[in-house]
Amino acid sequence: MVMKKLMVALALAFVLMKAGAQNKQANKPEDFKPRFGLKAGYNWSYITGSTQGFNPDDKSGFMVAAFFAPSSKGLGFRTELVFSRQGYSFDEGGQNTDVLNDYIYLPQLTTYTIGKRVQFQLGAQIGFLLNSKKQSGSKDSSITEIMNKFDYGFAGGVEIYPIKNLILGGRYNLGLGKLFKQDYQSPNPYPLPFNPETTNFKNGLFQFFAGWRF
Repeated sequence: MVMKKLMVALALAFVLMKAGAQNKQANKPEDFKPRFGLKAGYNWSYITGSTQGFNPDDKSGFMVAAFFAPSSKGLGFRTELVFSRQGYSFDEGGQNTDVLNDYIYLPQLTTYTIGKRVQFQLGAQIGFLLNSKKQSGSKDSSITEIMNKFDYGFAGGVEIYPIKNLILGGRYNLGLGKLFKQDYQSPNPYPLPFNPETTNFKNGLFQFFAGWRF
């Protein structure tokens, strides 16, 4: 009888030790350690707003980014540094014309991770314009001087992790800052087919990317 009770006690102790070890391991998964990462992808950009007689089209571009995510479970935080080429196109006297804007963005995102495979992201960002140019045929001309240097707005998206370190994702960026300066001083003709002072154009952008977490 004593031996039987001893065996039951030993078995119970083993089960409890095993459960404790598994719980300790579950509380410190590798997936929740601080993460650095790189990603690159495709931009589909356009501008919101309107002005009389001007009908812009969307434009393809690209992005590259680095990010840091502190250790977290479930609710977390992500800071990023993003280079983004974006813009729009339009018809100018029968000639297809592109406007290409190069930005550096700094998104600050709240994240929510479900399991190990899906993460939702939402937050705000600021941007700094590096360069803006108008391309028509083989001719390029800078229009940086009529553009606002700073942009700001919101960003939200989702990432999935099909294997341990691989990232696949998409994001929408909603710009709130006006593209053009409202105190344009240069004489006519304007470099674009409208008066920049009369516009309320803002950035709109979809991003689709792949990357790697370290």
